[in-house]
Amino acid sequence: MADDGDGDGLTAADRLKYTEAFNIFDKHQQGYIPWKPDFANLWRAIGQNPTEADLKRIIEENDTGTGHFQLETFLKLCENREDALRKEQLIEAFKTFDKDGKGTLTIAQIRYVLMTMGDPLNDEEADRFIDFADKNKEGPTAEIDYEELVERLDDIDPGDKV
Repeated sequence: MADDGDGDGLTAADRLKYTEAFNIFDKHQQGYIPWKPDFANLWRAIGQNPTEADLKRIIEENDTGTGHFQLETFLKLCENREDALRKEQLIEAFKTFDKDGKGTLTIAQIRYVLMTMGDPLNDEEADRFIDFADKNKEGPTAEIDYEELVERLDDIDPGDKV
């Protein structure tokens, strides 16, 4: 879902919020912020609680050798964070219906959720989603691993219909 873009996957409100946070930490209004020590403080300011290992990994993966990062790099990191949060929220929602804690839901449970919760799907839309979810074509008795399903959903192109 997340790509190597510049935060274009963020909502306008999130993009504004993260840009404002960046600008606060860009004390000299140079258009960049030093990785050390400012990134850790900025990352925490937007609600993250990274370990030192997390910080080291993020910096190693994103520092181009300049010792600082620009707004677009920061927005890309925020976009990746938002994608991870969405996945976690979806998994938590599925867990609500996983009464025995096996990590799976039946096709019937998934259909019920799709057609009654949130923004309900119609029969055709639910059928299309069930067809995607039931990758082994086991039918109504299939047990779907919802964490795997969320990963598969994350891998599809947003323009594709499920």
